[in-house]
Amino acid sequence: MIRILWTLTLGLAFSQVVRAEPEAASGEGRELFIARCSSCHSVDYIEMHARFGTRALWESQVAKMRNAYKAPMTDEDAKVIVNYLERQYGPARVERDQRTTPSNSISKTSVAPGLIKGGAPRSP
Repeated sequence: MIRILWTLTLGLAFSQVVRAEPEAASGEGRELFIARCSSCHSVDYIEMHARFGTRALWESQVAKMRNAYKAPMTDEDAKVIVNYLERQYGPARVERDQRTTPSNSISKTSVAPGLIKGGAPRSP
């Protein structure tokens, strides 16, 4: 009986940690992105960089994948993927998402607790 309870407890705890992989954002170039990039990268990895995802960053990352890791894509594929990443995972999307997020959402918080904008500590 204890073994069953222990197994159920671990199962519930594990189910709270595991979450579904997010889907790639819709938009022109999504299918090519999935075909060329998602075999090595999860969408989580791309979303982590979205806040800093300027066109220059995406171009350099796609070039690195092609040159260093021999990602299978043509020059035209690379252009389409960079355009897709810039539109769907660039700063403009982050700003757009923040405008459409309810004001009570934690994602609206732009500074860490205990800090004011600019990174300066709050006075006591």
